[in-house]
Amino acid sequence: MRSSPDYLQLLNTYYDFDGVEPDRLDKQLALVRAMAQLSSSGVTVYDLQKQVHVYASRNFYQLYGYNFEDWQSQVENEVFDRKIHPDDRDALARNGYGAMKFMMQQSVHTRKHFKLVTEYRILTDEQAYVRVSEQHQVLELDASGNIWLSLGVIDISPNQKLTEVSMQINNFHTGELIKLENNCISERVKLTAREKEILGMVGSGKLSKEISALLDISVHTVNTHRQRILEKLRADNSIEALQSAKLIGLIA
Repeated sequence: MRSSPDYLQLLNTYYDFDGVEPDRLDKQLALVRAMAQLSSSGVTVYDLQKQVHVYASRNFYQLYGYNFEDWQSQVENEVFDRKIHPDDRDALARNGYGAMKFMMQQSVHTRKHFKLVTEYRILTDEQAYVRVSEQHQVLELDASGNIWLSLGVIDISPNQKLTEVSMQINNFHTGELIKLENNCISERVKLTAREKEILGMVGSGKLSKEISALLDISVHTVNTHRQRILEKLRADNSIEALQSAKLIGLIA
């Protein structure tokens, strides 16, 4: 799952991992390696707790223009992310967060039912951008029900004329398609000058009564602004609202 530092901070608000389980990890990696040997697609396993790719197949490295023999250990996100088209990175981070938030809002026993399908552009070894299609499926949950391991399968997209990032969630148990159109944090979100001012004060640790005194408005008015900020950003709390606003450039 593609990432950025801000996205990872947001993601961490949803997780309280219960610890590493090496036996389960080794078992899954053995199965994925066997599958990858029979596939022409690029295959990865992403560890959301460590926030690294713990496995990437030979075809995956070759698609990204890397020598497989040079990259045999865990690979940090930025190694692959710097190959992504600059215009696609923010959309991938934003929508990836939205998809993860959506799946974590589902009941634990259904979280493995969803597959995230996205298309974006990467820079190949020939220094040309090519559009790829990547599918991510939940591979393992931890004991607390957090999404722990993600199985990724990547191929060249047949839609080479398209340039915009596309993303949808597929419930392959029901056939339902959930199309994401920046539905977690819309680029069209606009905060008023006062809302930005209040959100900035919240970010500096000020309480509603302190903001009320500084701005010479009632505490009720401050709390009304705070509630509207949460609604506009579709955030559950002030921390998430701050991270979301920074992610899409509403505040510095």
